[in-house]
Parts: sequence; structure tokens; C-alpha cells
Amino acid sequence: MRRDIGLLLVLMVGGGCGNAGTEEASEPEVRGIVEAVSKKDFDVQFSGCNVFAGLAHVSGARARALVPPEYTLSLDSGAARMVVRVAHCSDVIVDGKATGSTIISHIGIGLAGPDTTVSLNNYTLWYATNNAPLHAKLTAAGVSADKSNSLDIDLSSGGTLTVSSNSPHTPTFQVNGTAVLPTATPIPTSASWWDDGKHGPVRSRTVLPAIQFGTAHTVLSTPANSELAALIGAPTITFDILDSYNLFPGGTMEVRSSP
Repeated sequence: MRRDIGLLLVLMVGGGCGNAGTEEASEPEVRGIVEAVSKKDFDVQFSGCNVFAGLAHVSGARARALVPPEYTLSLDSGAARMVVRVAHCSDVIVDGKATGSTIISHIGIGLAGPDTTVSLNNYTLWYATNNAPLHAKLTAAGVSADKSNSLDIDLSSGGTLTVSSNSPHTPTFQVNGTAVLPTATPIPTSASWWDDGKHGPVRSRTVLPAIQFGTAHTVLSTPANSELAALIGAPTITFDILDSYNLFPGGTMEVRSSP
């Protein structure tokens, strides 16, 4: 982000290029430029959410090939942790503006750090949402995000859980199985999702003050020729670390450019 600010300031003040008619930007103009660039940073508030979250071991070597080398993977005997998260929230406020019902599909790889203030760190591999303002803000911040209306999560009254994700630039997948509404005591949790985007590293830090974790028994399936199948090493996988259907009444996400 600092590089972008510097470039804009150079363009405003003429950069010493010898243009006779060029005037230096005033202090208010400079502040305006900095503020505009800083708007790549924004906050999101979530309310009334249900979420499928699954963690599974995958090949450490295949995961390493997808995550930039400056990030350290969280490994279990050489195996990496793949995180699949699909959430529906009844309302989402993006940068101070209510945007309504939202679904987010998120797949990443678990990291060792770099944010020591949260419970989990993950590197974002694929992200999709049906929320147009959220997609626009994430894209402006440099995050690789897809806009799609082909996202769904549903738990039937009989306990059948169906999750689906299909967007232009992310792997198609489905999660099918059973789940029950959680009854456990709510607990706090937090996670930072990292992405080396167009403008450099971006951290999306999510804090959930109270989440109820429930159990699920599911199988993820994806086309055999997809990037997700290449990571898994097969077109299907079960979640051997965590297989859960969860509820949380509210939470926040801070999207920040990382130096």
C-alpha cells in the first residue's frame, strides 16, 4: 500500500519531471490521496450466521506448491491442514453499509503464524461470495475473490446437510452428509486469513466472540480435473481433523493491507 501512495503522490506533485505548469499538491489534497488509498482497508460485521467448517490433512508438498514461500505451513507429521469453510449470514455490513443476506465459500491452508493474536492462521487459496459490495471491496484490496450466486448451505429438518460452491475462477465442490444443530456452550474464536494479492499481502482478521460448535459427518466431492482435486490427490475427501456445523450470532472481520 505504501508503494501505491508514493506513486500517487509523485503523480500529483509532478515527480520532478520538469513540467512547467505542474503545481505541488496542497496538504489537503495529499491527505485526500492517502485517504483514498487507505480505503482498501475496511471492516465487515456479520450477524445471524450458520457455517460448515471442515479440516482435513492433505499432502504437505502439494499444499506448499500453492502457498507463497514466505508463509510457514502448519504441518502434522509432514501433512498440511486444508480448511473448507462455507458460511451463510442473515445480514452483513460492509464498510458501514448493510448488504443483506450473504454466503461465503472459503478454502485455505493452515499456517504456523504469522498473527499470534488469533486462534488460527490460514492462507487463502479460493474465495467466493454472492455479496457484490463485499466482493468489490475485497477485489479493490487485492484479494483474489470471485462473485457467484451459485453458493449454498442448507441443513434440513431431518439433519441432511448440503453445501455447494461454484464460481468462475474457483474449484467447484459439494459437501454432503448429516449434521445436527449445535447445543454446546458458545466459546470465542478468531482467525486470520492471508492472501498475497495484487497490492501485496492482505490479512482478513475475523473475530467471533461466541460460536457454538456442532458435529457433522460429511464427504467433499469435486471434479477429478479440478485444482481442488489436485490438492487433495483425489476427487473426494473426508474431514479427519474437524467436521462441524456451527452457529454464531455475530462477528467482525478487519481487512488490512499488511506491510
